[in-house]
Amino acid sequence: MKFKTMTLLVPAAVAALVLAGCSGSGATGGSEDGGNAATGEPIKVAALASMLYFPEGPPSAQAVFDEYNAAGGYNGRPIELQTFDDKADPAASTTAARDALASGAIALVGSSSMLDCAINNKTWVDEGIVSLTATGVDPFCFATPNIAATNTGPYFGMFSTLWHGSETLGYDKICAFNVPDDAAGRAAYKQAQDTWAKETGKELALYDDSLVRGQSSYAGNIAQISTEKCDSIFINEIGPAVTAFLSEATNQGISLPVLALTPVYSQEFVDTLSYGGDVHITAEFSPWSDLEDPSNAGWKEVMERNGIGLTSFAQGGYLSAKAFIHILENEMDAEAEVTREAFTAAAKGMTEPMDTNGMTGTPWIFGSGETHQPNAAAWPLVIKADSGEWTSVGPWIIGDDNGWVNTTVPTS
Repeated sequence: MKFKTMTLLVPAAVAALVLAGCSGSGATGGSEDGGNAATGEPIKVAALASMLYFPEGPPSAQAVFDEYNAAGGYNGRPIELQTFDDKADPAASTTAARDALASGAIALVGSSSMLDCAINNKTWVDEGIVSLTATGVDPFCFATPNIAATNTGPYFGMFSTLWHGSETLGYDKICAFNVPDDAAGRAAYKQAQDTWAKETGKELALYDDSLVRGQSSYAGNIAQISTEKCDSIFINEIGPAVTAFLSEATNQGISLPVLALTPVYSQEFVDTLSYGGDVHITAEFSPWSDLEDPSNAGWKEVMERNGIGLTSFAQGGYLSAKAFIHILENEMDAEAEVTREAFTAAAKGMTEPMDTNGMTGTPWIFGSGETHQPNAAAWPLVIKADSGEWTSVGPWIIGDDNGWVNTTVPTS
């Protein structure tokens, strides 16, 4: 069965301007064609996405490509992105991977899936294709040779958020609620928790990893908070689920400070939040909600021109497209044939990082390693109770400075 695909091609007229810095060298793309729209043979790339959960990743990558193509593309050739929705289903993800390979893609760019890395990482190795992932979720996104995500992932997110809660905010009795998804995810979250505990000398007051996606009621989970005398709540769910969780907490008279992850970092979450406590996060990229932060200016312009919401997932998609263009323009021989094999070699041959214009707290590079977790830094923000807005807190929490150990996965 062939699953529905989306080819998101915005007319060139929409993209009269190209983002400065589409490549790491600062080139705007299409330099040899002086701004004429690319009309040559397309360079094909693909994305696997769980569009129900992460709809912004592939469109934000496509927006970068559309503007790059409008200004001439790569030696007159446009980049064509085709997105395959894996519906967060293992069988669908396997089929989507097969279809992506059959499409002629030379790389995967902008993937934003709940389980692509876990299901398909061996396929990507066997087929000699690399994935510049926009939103890495499962632990295999950070622990296998042919995948390098632009985001930090939820495991570093847990570590950095617990660190911020205990070391910056001074919480002593953090009660944590986790959706592990599967055995590998459970182990990766436990690794993150153990690393935090080792580096801080602290322990969680409660660790409940019985939550599941789409859970209809959190009443039983939340009832534990009063019993354990928690002083703060950690939860790793996506935005709508956190909203539902906090609604039930309010029903039970709880308004403790909350520690959450990047998936809640959106204006939609603020607009739907009705909770009496502060909500803290550590964002995977520089804070898009901070109008004074110059690092996101170019990204915001591209998103707004293309009608894409401002979220961390959109930042990841944008950076994955930038990484692809950077590797094309800076790591490949301009005269060489653009093939899957050549691009994979170029990505793995990177020795200098891409300039992310400050959107990440650590340098982004693919390189030759057997595992890749180039983004290991997080930026704290808060929604103060009843403020109705995100407030940037900072500074960067850098993994290497605080004992972070990169995510691992079972070897068998």
